[in-house]
Amino acid sequence: MNKWDMLRGKGAIFDLDGTLIDSMQIWREIDKEFFARRGMKVPQGYQAMIAHLGFRDVAAFTVKNYLPDEREEDLIAEWDGMCLQKYGALDAAKYFKEGAVEFIRALRGRGVPLAVATASSPRLFEPILRAGGVFGLFEGFFTVEDAGRNKSFPDIFLLCAGKLGLAPEDCVVFEDNLIPLRAAKSAGMRAVAVYDLSAESHEKDLRREADLYIRSFTEML
Repeated sequence: MNKWDMLRGKGAIFDLDGTLIDSMQIWREIDKEFFARRGMKVPQGYQAMIAHLGFRDVAAFTVKNYLPDEREEDLIAEWDGMCLQKYGALDAAKYFKEGAVEFIRALRGRGVPLAVATASSPRLFEPILRAGGVFGLFEGFFTVEDAGRNKSFPDIFLLCAGKLGLAPEDCVVFEDNLIPLRAAKSAGMRAVAVYDLSAESHEKDLRREADLYIRSFTEML
């Protein structure tokens, strides 16, 4: 019995950044350039603090804590343009984590319905999923804006379950970040923690709280 069968899931819900996509380097470059334009270094722990937030919440956090003289709307527009260049690149498929594309295709080959729950916008996740050749394999895509609350809450995962036509307890959520993993668990879902360098400091908690911890999607094949 492989690890997917052991989870007894009927549907799978995937986070994007840090889970399917090795986006840490992309965001490190963007954050470095963004703050450098303002004569600043990236604040210590910044990526970990914003990892589970959507653009609007990140902008509010950044303005409140670091850039009080700037407008949230301007930050969002700036990040949007920087991200589009990365996620829309012709070779963006290189950012998928090892085994991720193969695992998605394997699940669909078994008839398992799939959804994406992300803090990213469609303008970002659509081109990179298309670059990886997996966009059409998902039943639905939900953002924190769709849910009305960030991934500290289970709303987005419940939206995905509804789209898949499944009860929460029949869904398996794949997440790299501790806070949304806890949110998914609070909804009664099973959760797989996927290793990402950005969440390495929480590895002990992720291993303890997840139903399964993997360092690579190749373990699921």
